[in-house]
Amino acid sequence: MNSSSATIYTAISFAPVQGFIEKSRKLRDLHGASLILSYLSSKLVEQALKQNFEVISPGLVNVKEGMPNRILIKGSTALNRDDVKNTLIAEWGAILDRCRLWVERRLDKEEYQWSQADNDKGIQKGEWERWKSYNWEVFWGHGSTVTAAMEDLETRKLKRDWIGINWVGESSSLSGTDAIAWPGLGQESNRPWEWSRHQDSVTQFYEQLASSLEQSADGNLLGNFLDPSERLSIPELVKRLITRYEDIGQHFGKDFRFDSLSEMVRLPQPNQPGHWTGWFMGDGDSVGDKLKELAKNPNDVQPLKTFSNAMRKWGQDFKHNFPKNLGRVIYAGGDDFLGVIYSKDPKAAIPENQALQWLMGLNQQWQAHGQPITLSVGFVWAGHSVPQRDVLQHCREAEKRAKTLGKNRVTIRVLFNSGQYVQWTCPWADLDILTKYRDRDGVNTQEEIRKGSEKRANWNHLYSDWATLKARHAIRLEANEEESVKNEVAIQIFDFYFDQAATRFTSERKWNDFIGNISERRERDLAIMNWMDDLIQVGWQLCRNSDR
Repeated sequence: MNSSSATIYTAISFAPVQGFIEKSRKLRDLHGASLILSYLSSKLVEQALKQNFEVISPGLVNVKEGMPNRILIKGSTALNRDDVKNTLIAEWGAILDRCRLWVERRLDKEEYQWSQADNDKGIQKGEWERWKSYNWEVFWGHGSTVTAAMEDLETRKLKRDWIGINWVGESSSLSGTDAIAWPGLGQESNRPWEWSRHQDSVTQFYEQLASSLEQSADGNLLGNFLDPSERLSIPELVKRLITRYEDIGQHFGKDFRFDSLSEMVRLPQPNQPGHWTGWFMGDGDSVGDKLKELAKNPNDVQPLKTFSNAMRKWGQDFKHNFPKNLGRVIYAGGDDFLGVIYSKDPKAAIPENQALQWLMGLNQQWQAHGQPITLSVGFVWAGHSVPQRDVLQHCREAEKRAKTLGKNRVTIRVLFNSGQYVQWTCPWADLDILTKYRDRDGVNTQEEIRKGSEKRANWNHLYSDWATLKARHAIRLEANEEESVKNEVAIQIFDFYFDQAATRFTSERKWNDFIGNISERRERDLAIMNWMDDLIQVGWQLCRNSDR
């Protein structure tokens, strides 16, 4: 590159990323989606490097796993948008072709009509070819400074470049938004509304597919990839198939090796209670604003590189150093991550207290990247019968709630098998209030638990006292025009069980950190009592001494 040439910055992104992730209702799909997105991003970075562009962000370009989809490069010219789009379509198309051919070769008893026939090339696309051409939008912006390139990218995003794919038949059982993938998809018919006449063929196809996925070419069992009752769209099928590393996922190379999830306990074992599991989803706060701040100096891009390298390195360390006996991190792209806490022993669940203790140390782990970025997390402690698609949705909602209520905090949601839940949101700095519970005898029982004492915290006392006061209307959690709201009783009971915490929060003026800046006294008192009620509900579920 000619150093005397004018410098041009190019910002690149593609979509739908969030939608692609959110339509992943199974853990395996979620991981597959993460692999695909990282792989496509890494190919765009490779293309930029081959054309002698300097990659400013993302950092750690040699680490493909967890590669984000927003790319910033520097050169004497702008990277051609068509090159980006063609690379994306070609690499995504190679993934689709590999998956489709594997199915057709392993299940060779069907007459497949779901792909483009030879005599249709250049005239009519098949279903797989439509997904190849129209699944992604490419966004591209450029400018003489980093800020100008980013702003140009955001402006161009307002003009969408997207084509919807029409289909006839029944929708996927996972997302419900796209057609079921089966050999007859795309066939011509003068009675397309009579879907029921194809049900036997679809059932037979998915039974054969489920059986074939479970076994390797040499007959070894690989685990459960697909339930025969599931009905997947083409993208959902691809996300599931690429996790089969042995003969499909190798397309990604060693950087995208998939570890089996077959040891996960989600359903009740014979004569054993089902295990509860903990799911955590986190995201750095105001990262976009931080990037704009770092880009203010048009002559120095090193702060951006330093920030991106630090965040990506943290994500890699977090994933690979996660305690193996506690669960796994599904993906960690740097400032965003998702993981699950679960027991690999079908006879022994992970104790709630152990999961909670790990969560309390998470913010300290986060700060290891050394960047001035805070973290918001949604943590869901889920019953064994809750479908994973529902658990993931609750994770997203809990994380969103943590950000909405002020960021730099965690929302803990206990999700029951019925679908009901209790939740509590707290800044990281005050999360240790759960360890300061004092039983009626005044002993700090949570501390004794950590020291190995046989004595357990009896949260039943607090839970019972609080419930009794609510039943007698001494503590009210909703406004009542006939009576004034008073929180003195709630403050006293809270002080008694939590070592004068409510009084301390009042004197230190910390309530605004919990409930927001509410000036009206009546609304403020109600918000404080609701925050205490949420803590007690969640604390009783996670800290009391009981077996599930």
